[in-house]
Amino acid sequence: MNATIGVMNSSILRGISCRLWEYFLHLLWPVSCEVCGRIGTGLCDACRERMRKAEIPSRVMPSLFTGKIITRHSGKLKVYSAADYHTSIKRVIHNFKYNGRKELCRPIGRQAAEIFGTTQADYLIPVPLHLNSSRKYNQSRELAEGMCDYWGIETLDVALWTKEIPRHALQTMKERREMPHDVFMITRNIRGLRVALVDDVFTTGATMSRLCEACTDAGAVVVCGYTVASAGVYNSAG
Repeated sequence: MNATIGVMNSSILRGISCRLWEYFLHLLWPVSCEVCGRIGTGLCDACRERMRKAEIPSRVMPSLFTGKIITRHSGKLKVYSAADYHTSIKRVIHNFKYNGRKELCRPIGRQAAEIFGTTQADYLIPVPLHLNSSRKYNQSRELAEGMCDYWGIETLDVALWTKEIPRHALQTMKERREMPHDVFMITRNIRGLRVALVDDVFTTGATMSRLCEACTDAGAVVVCGYTVASAGVYNSAG
Protein backbone atom coordinates (compact mmCIF):
# COMPACT_ATOMS: atom_id res chain seq x y z
CA MET A 1 0.00 0.00 0.00
CA ASN A 2 2.74 2.42 0.98
CA ALA A 3 4.60 1.60 -2.23
CA THR A 4 1.47 2.34 -4.29
CA ILE A 5 0.93 5.66 -2.52
CA GLY A 6 4.58 6.51 -3.07
CA VAL A 7 4.29 5.84 -6.81
CA MET A 8 1.11 7.96 -7.00
CA ASN A 9 2.75 10.82 -5.12
CA SER A 10 5.79 10.62 -7.36
CA SER A 11 3.58 10.74 -10.46
CA ILE A 12 1.70 13.76 -9.12
CA LEU A 13 4.94 15.57 -8.34
CA ARG A 14 6.28 14.86 -11.81
CA GLY A 15 3.07 16.24 -13.31
CA ILE A 16 3.29 19.41 -11.23
CA SER A 17 6.96 19.82 -12.13
CA CYS A 18 6.19 19.48 -15.83
CA ARG A 19 3.45 22.11 -15.61
CA LEU A 20 5.73 24.49 -13.69
CA TRP A 21 8.41 23.98 -16.33
CA GLU A 22 5.89 24.75 -19.08
CA TYR A 23 4.86 27.98 -17.31
CA PHE A 24 8.52 28.93 -16.93
CA LEU A 25 9.20 28.35 -20.62
CA HIS A 26 6.06 30.29 -21.49
CA LEU A 27 7.41 33.31 -19.59
CA LEU A 28 10.64 33.15 -21.57
CA TRP A 29 9.07 32.27 -24.94
CA PRO A 30 5.30 32.85 -25.01
CA VAL A 31 3.57 30.34 -27.24
CA SER A 32 0.20 28.62 -26.98
CA CYS A 33 -1.89 26.13 -28.93
CA GLU A 34 -3.83 27.82 -31.72
CA VAL A 35 -6.91 25.75 -30.94
CA CYS A 36 -7.29 25.24 -27.18
CA GLY A 37 -4.81 27.81 -25.84
CA ARG A 38 -2.61 25.34 -23.95
CA ILE A 39 0.72 27.01 -23.28
CA GLY A 40 4.09 25.77 -24.41
CA THR A 41 3.13 24.41 -27.84
CA GLY A 42 1.92 25.83 -31.12
CA LEU A 43 -0.48 22.92 -31.60
CA CYS A 44 -0.95 20.42 -28.79
CA ASP A 45 -1.14 16.67 -29.45
CA ALA A 46 -4.83 16.45 -28.57
CA CYS A 47 -5.85 19.22 -30.97
CA ARG A 48 -3.52 17.87 -33.67
CA GLU A 49 -5.34 14.54 -33.42
CA ARG A 50 -8.75 16.22 -33.57
CA MET A 51 -7.64 18.13 -36.66
CA ARG A 52 -6.46 14.91 -38.26
CA LYS A 53 -9.89 13.40 -37.68
CA ALA A 54 -11.70 16.58 -38.78
CA GLU A 55 -13.28 16.93 -35.35
CA ILE A 56 -12.35 20.48 -34.32
CA PRO A 57 -15.24 21.67 -32.12
CA SER A 58 -16.81 24.82 -33.57
CA ARG A 59 -16.93 26.35 -30.10
CA VAL A 60 -13.12 26.18 -29.94
CA MET A 61 -12.23 27.59 -33.34
CA PRO A 62 -15.41 28.74 -35.09
CA SER A 63 -15.48 28.76 -38.91
CA LEU A 64 -11.84 27.73 -39.37
CA PHE A 65 -13.07 25.13 -41.82
CA THR A 66 -16.75 24.85 -42.61
CA GLY A 67 -16.28 21.99 -45.06
CA LYS A 68 -17.37 24.21 -47.96
CA ILE A 69 -14.90 24.38 -50.85
CA ILE A 70 -14.42 27.71 -52.59
CA THR A 71 -13.75 27.34 -56.32
CA ARG A 72 -12.12 30.12 -58.31
CA HIS A 73 -10.27 30.38 -61.61
CA SER A 74 -6.85 31.69 -62.52
CA GLY A 75 -6.97 31.84 -66.29
CA LYS A 76 -7.90 28.30 -67.33
CA LEU A 77 -6.68 26.86 -64.03
CA LYS A 78 -9.32 25.88 -61.47
CA VAL A 79 -8.21 26.62 -57.90
CA TYR A 80 -9.83 25.16 -54.79
CA SER A 81 -9.68 26.82 -51.36
CA ALA A 82 -10.68 25.22 -48.06
CA ALA A 83 -11.74 28.41 -46.24
CA ASP A 84 -12.66 32.05 -46.57
CA TYR A 85 -9.60 34.10 -45.61
CA HIS A 86 -11.73 36.68 -43.80
CA THR A 87 -12.55 34.30 -40.92
CA SER A 88 -10.62 32.68 -38.07
CA ILE A 89 -8.20 31.11 -40.55
CA LYS A 90 -6.67 34.55 -41.19
CA ARG A 91 -5.05 34.60 -37.74
CA VAL A 92 -3.67 31.09 -38.19
CA ILE A 93 -2.23 31.90 -41.62
CA HIS A 94 -0.70 35.09 -40.28
CA ASN A 95 0.96 33.10 -37.50
CA PHE A 96 2.56 30.48 -39.71
CA LYS A 97 3.43 33.00 -42.41
CA TYR A 98 4.83 35.88 -40.37
CA ASN A 99 5.29 34.66 -36.79
CA GLY A 100 7.37 31.55 -37.44
CA ARG A 101 4.67 29.06 -36.42
CA LYS A 102 5.86 26.41 -38.88
CA GLU A 103 4.36 23.59 -36.83
CA LEU A 104 0.85 24.70 -37.85
CA CYS A 105 1.39 24.20 -41.58
CA ARG A 106 1.30 20.44 -42.03
CA PRO A 107 -1.79 19.83 -39.86
CA ILE A 108 -3.59 22.63 -41.71
CA GLY A 109 -2.49 21.10 -45.02
CA ARG A 110 -3.80 17.68 -44.02
CA GLN A 111 -7.09 19.20 -42.89
CA ALA A 112 -7.46 21.07 -46.19
CA ALA A 113 -6.74 17.90 -48.19
CA GLU A 114 -9.43 16.03 -46.26
CA ILE A 115 -11.90 18.79 -47.16
CA PHE A 116 -10.87 18.67 -50.83
CA GLY A 117 -11.35 14.90 -50.86
CA THR A 118 -9.50 13.03 -53.59
CA THR A 119 -7.02 14.56 -56.03
CA GLN A 120 -6.26 13.75 -59.65
CA ALA A 121 -2.66 14.89 -59.25
CA ASP A 122 0.27 12.56 -58.69
CA TYR A 123 2.52 15.34 -57.41
CA LEU A 124 2.11 18.71 -55.72
CA ILE A 125 4.25 21.72 -56.68
CA PRO A 126 4.31 24.49 -54.04
CA VAL A 127 4.77 28.16 -54.89
CA PRO A 128 8.41 28.88 -53.93
CA LEU A 129 9.67 31.51 -51.52
CA HIS A 130 10.40 34.90 -53.02
CA LEU A 131 14.03 35.65 -53.81
CA ASN A 132 14.08 38.45 -51.26
CA SER A 133 12.20 36.57 -48.54
CA SER A 134 13.67 36.50 -45.02
CA ARG A 135 11.44 33.57 -44.01
CA LYS A 136 13.39 30.48 -42.94
CA TYR A 137 10.90 28.04 -44.45
CA ASN A 138 8.42 27.93 -47.29
CA GLN A 139 4.94 27.78 -45.81
CA SER A 140 3.46 26.66 -49.14
CA ARG A 141 5.82 23.68 -49.22
CA GLU A 142 4.92 22.76 -45.64
CA LEU A 143 1.22 22.97 -46.49
CA ALA A 144 1.83 20.80 -49.56
CA GLU A 145 3.63 18.23 -47.41
CA GLY A 146 0.58 18.08 -45.14
CA MET A 147 -1.67 17.49 -48.17
CA CYS A 148 0.72 14.80 -49.40
CA ASP A 149 0.55 13.10 -46.00
CA TYR A 150 -3.19 12.74 -46.48
CA TRP A 151 -3.20 11.80 -50.16
CA GLY A 152 -0.10 9.60 -50.14
CA ILE A 153 1.58 11.45 -53.01
CA GLU A 154 4.81 13.47 -53.28
CA THR A 155 5.82 17.11 -53.22
CA LEU A 156 8.06 18.35 -56.03
CA ASP A 157 10.01 21.44 -54.98
CA VAL A 158 10.95 22.35 -58.54
CA ALA A 159 9.90 26.00 -59.02
CA LEU A 160 12.06 29.07 -58.53
CA TRP A 161 11.38 32.78 -58.95
CA THR A 162 13.47 34.37 -61.68
CA LYS A 163 12.85 37.95 -60.55
CA GLU A 164 12.54 39.80 -57.28
CA ILE A 165 8.87 40.63 -56.87
CA PRO A 166 7.66 43.04 -54.16
CA ARG A 167 5.73 41.47 -51.31
CA HIS A 168 2.09 41.07 -52.30
CA ALA A 169 1.03 42.94 -49.17
CA LEU A 170 2.84 46.01 -50.55
CA GLN A 171 1.23 45.81 -53.99
CA THR A 172 -2.13 46.96 -55.28
CA MET A 173 -4.47 44.43 -56.88
CA LYS A 174 -3.65 45.94 -60.28
CA GLU A 175 0.08 45.49 -59.70
CA ARG A 176 -0.42 41.88 -58.65
CA ARG A 177 -2.42 41.09 -61.78
CA GLU A 178 0.31 42.63 -63.95
CA MET A 179 2.96 40.21 -62.68
CA PRO A 180 5.39 39.35 -65.53
CA HIS A 181 4.76 36.06 -67.31
CA ASP A 182 8.33 34.78 -66.95
CA VAL A 183 8.71 35.01 -63.17
CA PHE A 184 9.08 31.25 -62.64
CA MET A 185 11.49 28.63 -63.88
CA ILE A 186 11.24 24.86 -63.46
CA THR A 187 14.47 23.23 -62.30
CA ARG A 188 13.95 19.60 -63.34
CA ASN A 189 12.15 17.46 -65.88
CA ILE A 190 8.42 17.26 -65.13
CA ARG A 191 7.26 16.43 -68.66
CA GLY A 192 4.15 14.28 -68.66
CA LEU A 193 3.57 14.49 -64.91
CA ARG A 194 0.12 15.25 -63.53
CA VAL A 195 0.64 18.01 -60.97
CA ALA A 196 -1.37 20.36 -58.75
CA LEU A 197 -0.10 23.70 -57.47
CA VAL A 198 -0.19 24.73 -53.81
CA ASP A 199 -0.16 28.16 -52.14
CA ASP A 200 -1.43 29.52 -48.84
CA VAL A 201 -3.89 32.19 -50.05
CA PHE A 202 -5.61 32.87 -53.38
CA THR A 203 -6.19 36.60 -53.95
CA THR A 204 -5.89 37.67 -57.59
CA GLY A 205 -4.67 34.33 -58.91
CA ALA A 206 -1.68 35.89 -60.68
CA THR A 207 0.92 33.75 -58.87
CA MET A 208 -0.95 30.51 -59.58
CA SER A 209 -1.47 31.54 -63.20
CA ARG A 210 2.23 32.28 -63.79
CA LEU A 211 3.36 29.07 -62.10
CA CYS A 212 0.81 27.12 -64.15
CA GLU A 213 2.26 28.64 -67.32
CA ALA A 214 5.79 27.63 -66.31
CA CYS A 215 4.75 24.07 -65.49
CA THR A 216 2.76 23.73 -68.71
CA ASP A 217 5.70 25.07 -70.75
CA ALA A 218 7.85 22.41 -69.03
CA GLY A 219 5.47 19.72 -70.30
CA ALA A 220 3.48 18.95 -67.14
CA VAL A 221 -0.27 18.50 -66.97
CA VAL A 222 -1.55 20.94 -64.34
CA VAL A 223 -4.85 19.53 -63.08
CA CYS A 224 -5.74 22.24 -60.55
CA GLY A 225 -4.49 24.47 -57.75
CA TYR A 226 -5.04 24.27 -53.99
CA THR A 227 -4.90 26.98 -51.35
CA VAL A 228 -5.86 27.00 -47.71
CA ALA A 229 -7.91 30.19 -48.06
CA SER A 230 -9.42 32.51 -50.62
CA ALA A 231 -9.36 36.28 -50.18
CA GLY A 232 -10.94 39.12 -52.07
CA VAL A 233 -14.25 39.22 -53.93
CA TYR A 234 -15.50 35.88 -55.22
CA ASN A 235 -18.42 33.49 -55.24
CA SER A 236 -18.50 29.75 -54.79
CA ALA A 237 -18.81 29.18 -58.53
CA GLY A 238 -15.57 30.89 -59.47
